[in-house]
Amino acid sequence: MYEPEDIRVGIIIDKYPSVAEVIKILRKYTDDSMMDIRNHMSNNEFVYSCPFVRDDEVRKLIKIINDLKKNKITVKIYERDEEITLQLLKNRVQSSREDTIRIEAETELEVAENDPADLEPFSYLWETEQDDYVVLKDEYDYTIFNVKTKQALLIEDEDLNNQVAAMMIMAGNRVVDGKRAINKLFEE
Repeated sequence: MYEPEDIRVGIIIDKYPSVAEVIKILRKYTDDSMMDIRNHMSNNEFVYSCPFVRDDEVRKLIKIINDLKKNKITVKIYERDEEITLQLLKNRVQSSREDTIRIEAETELEVAENDPADLEPFSYLWETEQDDYVVLKDEYDYTIFNVKTKQALLIEDEDLNNQVAAMMIMAGNRVVDGKRAINKLFEE
């Protein structure tokens, strides 16, 4: 039986313009020697692999694949012994991140010290105006943001702000996660 850490995802180089180009790219991401990379390629072995359950490493794998693709290098992606798609990898990372955000929101509501009645004045955010408001989430904070007016809703009590944001997340409001995604939202 597989343990979660035993389930690995990896890439095999399929087509490439030159071995040197592949090595040059992979050396940015791995400490493997040029000879090791060349041997992995000639033996049709993974040139890079990681546990399928480690989101940060899977994101790195996706970055490697995209870097290789930009240089006209095609790869085959395998999870265990089954070939999978890049979209499946992306979906898995996104789904895992959404689960983490939902769990954080549930935890925020469970440890809340404010009276649940304090949330009532903000219920319009997840009931009647759900499409207008999103939760901006970076590593540490939640910001409630109106996508139509491009303005943040300021709730001075940080605990109450976090509880309102958690309620929005649990009700299904969109979450914009990470600095790059937040910057993109401002560009829209």
